[in-house]
Amino acid sequence: MDISGLFLDAQRQLADREADNLVKQIFEAQSQSKLYAVFRLNTTQIETIDYEPLQLFLNQQKEKPQWFNSEQILAGQQFFKKYATPIMTLLGGLSLPYCYAATPGNKALYFSEKMRQSPAKRLAETADFIIDVSTPYQLDASQEGHLQINKIRLIHAIARYYILSSGKWRLEWGQPINQEDMAGTNLAFSYIILKGLTKIGYRISQQEQEDFLALWRYIGYQMNIDEQLLAVTMKEAGDLERAIRRRHFKPSEEGQVLTKELMTYYKSITEGAQSSLMDAQVRYWLGSYVADIIGMPKHPIKDPLVQTINKIKDSVSFLMVDPKSFETMLANQKILKQKFNLN
Repeated sequence: MDISGLFLDAQRQLADREADNLVKQIFEAQSQSKLYAVFRLNTTQIETIDYEPLQLFLNQQKEKPQWFNSEQILAGQQFFKKYATPIMTLLGGLSLPYCYAATPGNKALYFSEKMRQSPAKRLAETADFIIDVSTPYQLDASQEGHLQINKIRLIHAIARYYILSSGKWRLEWGQPINQEDMAGTNLAFSYIILKGLTKIGYRISQQEQEDFLALWRYIGYQMNIDEQLLAVTMKEAGDLERAIRRRHFKPSEEGQVLTKELMTYYKSITEGAQSSLMDAQVRYWLGSYVADIIGMPKHPIKDPLVQTINKIKDSVSFLMVDPKSFETMLANQKILKQKFNLN
């Protein structure tokens, strides 16, 4: 793994050439309708696409790397299934606002109006992606996980196309959704989740940590992220996370606006005390350093109260893992999508 400033600077100038070239080709041919239609298709329907380059892109899988271990990938997916509910909770309350702290990477999210105007839809789509790639056996040959990975690559390429066409993006920031920023997101969905699970009381073995990292290393590899940016061990993940944090974590208008909009949405879908304590809860998960960067408010009463509540919850987490965590998570996701007519 290379975490030198020189290497990371170079990675900011790179994105996903294959996906970008395909999207540019489709837009120049004014065939956007064919492109957007694919996001409603599953693996059995891809053959119906009447545009061969798009069909080939969606069907492809990168050749498995030498380090690929199917048993470890499955173990990482079984880990997700075991802790599915807390993992998905932390993805929304920890991983996403964590990403908002990194600038200029957060500017790509800020300029993506669909993310800001339809947070329920975008969060539901992200959750669907996580479920599709993390559910056991979904990354086997010809399974749904690989299709979803290629769809995300196209979504990123579409976002880059619009952002670069808008005139708002400055080239000194690198490419929108570049290699370094994608690596940071990969860490947010893997390493940061593992740290979050530990913080809320779960006792995660070293093997479980390595299995979950291996899963996201393979997902990142299929997402076309440079292998030098994909951690093998918790130490490598921590080294890369700290390097990115030193380089990019600082207060920005974009990060604070995105956080405020996210918290407004979260409060709108919760009720009573849970809604009133939402800011303090997210602040607890993030820690003071990141929370301050993205403008999470301090509260002299709510913050200590939430810390006490979490200490009690942590004790329960230590003693018991919900055997129906995966089923509960799927049910919650279904309810949320029905509430916002996202099915």
